Amino acid sequence: MRKIYHALPYPARNIIGGLYGSLPQKIKYGPEYAKMYKLLNESANWSQDEIHDYQIKQLRNLLIHAHETTRFYNRQFNEAGFNPYKFNNLDDLSLIPTIDKEVIRNNLSDMLSDKFSNRQRFQITTGGTTGRQLIFYAQKQLTIPREKAMYDYLWGEVGYIPGKSEMVVLRNNVLPDNKLWRYEKKNRSLVLDPFHMTDEVCHKFINKLNKEKIPFFHVYPSSILMLAEYMNRTGDRLTYKPLAIFATSENLYKGQREIIENAFGCRMYMSYGHSEMCSLANGCALEDHYHIEELYGYTELLDKNRDVINDSGIMGEITATGFNNYVLPLIRYRTADYASYEECVKTKCGFKGRILKDIEGRWLQEMLVTSQGNKISMTAINFHSDVFDRVKYYQFYQNTPGLVTMRIVKGKDYTIDDEVAIKSAVQSKLGEYLKMDIQYVNEVRRAASGKYRYIISELD
Repeated sequence: MRKIYHALPYPARNIIGGLYGSLPQKIKYGPEYAKMYKLLNESANWSQDEIHDYQIKQLRNLLIHAHETTRFYNRQFNEAGFNPYKFNNLDDLSLIPTIDKEVIRNNLSDMLSDKFSNRQRFQITTGGTTGRQLIFYAQKQLTIPREKAMYDYLWGEVGYIPGKSEMVVLRNNVLPDNKLWRYEKKNRSLVLDPFHMTDEVCHKFINKLNKEKIPFFHVYPSSILMLAEYMNRTGDRLTYKPLAIFATSENLYKGQREIIENAFGCRMYMSYGHSEMCSLANGCALEDHYHIEELYGYTELLDKNRDVINDSGIMGEITATGFNNYVLPLIRYRTADYASYEECVKTKCGFKGRILKDIEGRWLQEMLVTSQGNKISMTAINFHSDVFDRVKYYQFYQNTPGLVTMRIVKGKDYTIDDEVAIKSAVQSKLGEYLKMDIQYVNEVRRAASGKYRYIISELD
């Protein structure tokens, strides 16, 4: 049904989307959405002991399921001498070896639960911050409804009404026919195309926003920053005050929050999460830190020796076990993101749970520059597509505005058909003012730190 819907002409899709959008959230997203939303409301006043008991129960159920229904975890637990049936202490998780993207790639078939058929799961492709995509699976009618309930609840804390409030979306949507915006009735959202943000386009965005006066924004930080910098530089302002800006998927650098909030006159709320949906931390309404959402999954910080960090102020890798996917259990999944704990007693917001600060994500605000001088964020270009299935690594190189080279390390069975598909997919996002060619290489360049970068730019 989803494929049929997206294949329809826009007018027909919007009529159907309007009817669908008018339905209550619990009908649109099913019983798991309703259950999770109810649980979030009920748990608002739980003590830390009650949260701890909930996590123990969720983890025990997941660990037993993984041991009984997957070859990978059955083998892993047995080799580690770990007994999931006796699990009753969070510290016991440290007995289980960690996993990462490479482990998933090499063991995907063994990690899938044999309790679910192909019709009960769906495939997800992550863009990948190493220039290499990750394919994994999630559980139909459970993973996404619970995810949706979580964000609806968190956004609701600052006035957003699920299913009723309108939202401006400024993320990675490529609109057809050079449209700058499109209203999607299904989600009550005004979608802005971020790939053509010259001063002229930003002015048109401002005029449209002033006409519609939509109170909430869902954005990538780099995209909203480009609009905010234009507003502050030119004095071309909104004539109304939005209620909140919700930002995800990229780092926010020092000073950028002030630029954005000064331009829009409202608070920007950052959330930490990832495509694998194992850990979630929501930006505080009062301070620049993140509250770990403990009902979403169990989050740990590990040092370079992969020992658990419990003290505040020590940076560690965010490692998580998600509660909402039994098709492909991800247990102690190392995310390649880093953060430290902040002591609750030193905060002013009153949150009593665990708090993260100084999150250093994989998603940098790397930019390509068009011949018109506007910037395109790498996060916006990020692909969740099968066109890269036979690509080992890819990276962009730019030394001239308007021109970019995509460097590709070929994978097994790569053909000219893959090249054609990649050119078409990427160019559709880059637009007419940024032309791309492909260069085949044996390896991709890394930064001086040894870290992988999506974009190697020699522009000033």
